[in-house]
Amino acid sequence: MKRVLAHRMAVLALAAAVTCSTAACSASSSSTAKQPKGEPTFSGPWAEDFRLSYDQAHENGNTFAQTVLSDEQITEAEATEVASRYQSCMADAGFVYDYVNPDGSAQMQTGNMSDAEQQRFHEQDSVCSRQSGQMFITALYNALLEDPDGELRNRTAEEIRQDLAECLKRKGAVGSEFTAEDVPIVDADGEEYAQFSQQFTNPGGKYYSEQNYESWVQCNDDPRK
Repeated sequence: MKRVLAHRMAVLALAAAVTCSTAACSASSSSTAKQPKGEPTFSGPWAEDFRLSYDQAHENGNTFAQTVLSDEQITEAEATEVASRYQSCMADAGFVYDYVNPDGSAQMQTGNMSDAEQQRFHEQDSVCSRQSGQMFITALYNALLEDPDGELRNRTAEEIRQDLAECLKRKGAVGSEFTAEDVPIVDADGEEYAQFSQQFTNPGGKYYSEQNYESWVQCNDDPRK
């Protein structure tokens, strides 16, 4: 049996936006603070997110991702290279994908994985996301495509939650009783939000269906649609 896996790309995009949507970093001018010698300076509408991703790539020793991010641009070719690196890394561990797209969407034949194999898959996904640069690049690449001027990026945390809840209701993924308070605020590492997202993206989740999976991804990418 085949199914589509999303690899938390929408989750990471939202996590980055919430991290930098407070008054302390909502203004792009904060990105012009002095950086260590030799480090890039970011100044555009997504400057804080580039800085966050760049610093995380640096902390994980991923020089490829640092190079991609350093010019404050992510090209389709670079996003494609990330997808190829991720796919190869997973294949080396025995998880062979039919395809992995530049936006992070992917498809593989899962069959009936045992609990142990599912655990190994999630562990390897985390390893390969870091090694390939997917964790630092793909969500930001998607966000830039959807919102190049930062209109969505500069919302407050509460606005993000409200927009997501309204979008999910509009698409019929949740009932009318669902509110913004049902959406967890993204913590520092995004784990709580990642777990919440699995209610829409994982078979057996409270809100899971193929349509709701798509609605979840779409509402995270751009709740205006």
